[in-house]
Amino acid sequence: MKLLLQPKGVLAALLLLIFPAFYSPFAHASPSVLSEWNAPKPRHLPLLKSALQLPTSNEKQSDLWTPLDDQGWRPCVESTNSPPSLPEKSEGYLQVFLDGGLNQQRMGICDAVAVAKILNATLVIPHFEVNPVWQDSSSFMDIFDVDHFINVLKDDISIVKELPDEFSWSTREYYAIAIRATRIKMAPVHASANWYLENVSPVLQSYGIAAVSPFSHRLSFDNLPMDIQRLRCKVNFQALVFVPHIRALGDALVSRLRHPYKNGAPGASYLQESTDVIDKDSAGKFVVLHLRFDKDMAAHSACDFGGGKAEKLALAKYRQVIWQGRVLNSQFTDEELRSQGRCPLTPEEIGLLLAALGFDNSTRLYLASHKVYGGEARISTLRKLFPLMEDKKSLASSEERSQIKGKASLLAAVDYYVGLHSDIFVSASPGNMHNALRPCPGSDFLLVANKLILSAHRGTVASTLQLKQ
Repeated sequence: MKLLLQPKGVLAALLLLIFPAFYSPFAHASPSVLSEWNAPKPRHLPLLKSALQLPTSNEKQSDLWTPLDDQGWRPCVESTNSPPSLPEKSEGYLQVFLDGGLNQQRMGICDAVAVAKILNATLVIPHFEVNPVWQDSSSFMDIFDVDHFINVLKDDISIVKELPDEFSWSTREYYAIAIRATRIKMAPVHASANWYLENVSPVLQSYGIAAVSPFSHRLSFDNLPMDIQRLRCKVNFQALVFVPHIRALGDALVSRLRHPYKNGAPGASYLQESTDVIDKDSAGKFVVLHLRFDKDMAAHSACDFGGGKAEKLALAKYRQVIWQGRVLNSQFTDEELRSQGRCPLTPEEIGLLLAALGFDNSTRLYLASHKVYGGEARISTLRKLFPLMEDKKSLASSEERSQIKGKASLLAAVDYYVGLHSDIFVSASPGNMHNALRPCPGSDFLLVANKLILSAHRGTVASTLQLKQ
């Protein structure tokens, strides 16, 4: 955005500073919004032009969509002949407090069930913290079918929706104001089963309750008994089911992606019609792209994304507010960060990567993302490469989205559901979405229901671009 130095331009600039509300595009301006007016230009223009002109190869397209062989893989939940066993006596109540986004919370729930099993404890339905970035107060019961969760795991562990009256004092507020003997505050990241037995069991035995906070990533992925690993899988793939309205909306979006409607925009009346489509022979294929390029990630990376000084100032201010400026990457230059593969892929870069893999303008792409930093200006290049790109807003009416509007966890739940039913799932960053989709802990390339799941780590695009250049 340029401020003109002519008299009229100076007057306009002064009016903008004094009466910002009169200028509707800036009425709710923040640094991130201002930066969108300096729309970043494509940073790899020669590659973009080349990608737009690439001829379509039917053979390559066929290879892309061919279902993969199972290669002998089978669900780990079904790989045991021994029935689940519920301990005769519970050692006490286990509370956990989970932070992060939906997929981090989902992994935390799997770990919570595993720790309850290790400790022979009764699990209290996990408490979700309000994330400072997403600002979503949705609870476990707002997102997941709690009765289904309890029923599926009834032979593995005891679960209660809330504490009995004698322990009603054990709340988030109780632990926030003072040091409490029943709170386990120093659980190490990726703690072993023995750590919980040595440090949490005595608290359970003494007080009848133990609250672990923070809990995210507080259980190891490795060196655990196989029955505990299988229980984790059982939680993720059988016990955790979204509430009905999320599943209904997810089914409608999947149906619209496979059977694009021809008459008008979707609406409430279309919801039932779309979910009733059963003609599998005519169903089209689609890719889900989990594009993690929000303001939080962009700021934390400390990289330059081509938005000019306004964007740099906005991200620097955000780092100061959220992390008090303490971001490790801030000590490096943009060139150093990119050479080390520390910068998240931009929508433009992930689009070029997909084009290099063989996807073209006939590919139906579903964009799974909460808020893309920079808005439509930032994803315009991706849309040029993939004009059939859709998202929740383009596929569902405002009425259909009313129950999830403004709720980051519910929006993410719909994206997760659509991703699980896609033909190919692509993760643009090494975040928690593709980790939550893993069939079992420890796998690297992911195969779920003959679906190829690609994780496009930050160094990948550099190699792709060099090869193409």
